[in-house]
Amino acid sequence: MKFTELSIKKLKLPVSGRKIFFDDSLPGFGIRVATKTKSFVVLYGKGEGRRYKTIGRYPDLSLADARQEAKAQMVNGSEVRGSARFPDVVDAFLADCENHNRPSTIRSYRHYLKAYRSRKRVQDIKRGDIQDHLEQYKEKPSGYSHALTSYKIFFNWCLRKEMVDRNPVAGERSVALPSRERTLFPEEIRAIWAYDFPHFSTILKLCLITGQRRSEIAAIDSDWIVGDVLTIPVEIAKNKRRHSIPITERTAQLLEQVPFGENGPWNGWSNGKKRIDKYVNIPHWTIHDLRRTYSTIMAEIGTPIHITERLLNHASGTTTSGVVGIYNRYSYMDEMRDAQEKYEKTLSAIIEL
Repeated sequence: MKFTELSIKKLKLPVSGRKIFFDDSLPGFGIRVATKTKSFVVLYGKGEGRRYKTIGRYPDLSLADARQEAKAQMVNGSEVRGSARFPDVVDAFLADCENHNRPSTIRSYRHYLKAYRSRKRVQDIKRGDIQDHLEQYKEKPSGYSHALTSYKIFFNWCLRKEMVDRNPVAGERSVALPSRERTLFPEEIRAIWAYDFPHFSTILKLCLITGQRRSEIAAIDSDWIVGDVLTIPVEIAKNKRRHSIPITERTAQLLEQVPFGENGPWNGWSNGKKRIDKYVNIPHWTIHDLRRTYSTIMAEIGTPIHITERLLNHASGTTTSGVVGIYNRYSYMDEMRDAQEKYEKTLSAIIEL
């Protein structure tokens, strides 16, 4: 029987006894119809040893929630760990990730794991199965690397849940990615600065003028601004370090253009990048190049490396790692402001040339 809200609603209660109907799309998940109630159940075991566990009553528990709970119980229940199917285990893994991973990380896991269409039991998936699937990414080193990482993390999670005896892709080597050293030329900086397509163009300018990561700028909120200081909270900062930077004149002007709280964090990176590429015609550049360009200009104007690292919020920097990171609590705000003002003048000269 194909479970839908309508098909379940139409099930008639028997005069006596009870019946169990199973979902065609999720083996082992069913609904028990008795004289007075309808209850979602999960089937455990095989043959004479099988039994049912009640998940909850319908309609107190919706079909969608019942199906999700059934998948989780199929994954976590010791009786059925060995028989859990790959798609159901992926759903349980992604649900678990909601508790401790960033939304962007979960989206990446979902993209790569859902691309593998196998309905094998997770314990039956071999190294060769995953290798064959990953062949489609071989021409795209970055995609191959991200896909392989997703499968390694997924199967490690399965190991901890005792659903597999080993990780089938353990030791599988990723494709080496060349390190990027791309910085923007003055004419490229001017082209990007001249691009006008709010709110995306404002984000790019803020990335270039502050050197902060694009995800941090995209999530910027008015609550982060106190006086002439912008503070990125722990839950947003990539390295989980609360980070404060000075707001200089041109940065303040850009912040006034940000539509705080209107649509949440910016999430249109792909379309935004395609659109600006049609306008600026800059070869082989990424948004992260703006941050690298910021660091390069800081070096060119003589900013001490420890001040640049403070501005960039580098966790492995000279003032944030090891013994220095533990005992040095000086904020360097005055030094950062001097460096930022000097950088802003240099950037303004490039833009207005």
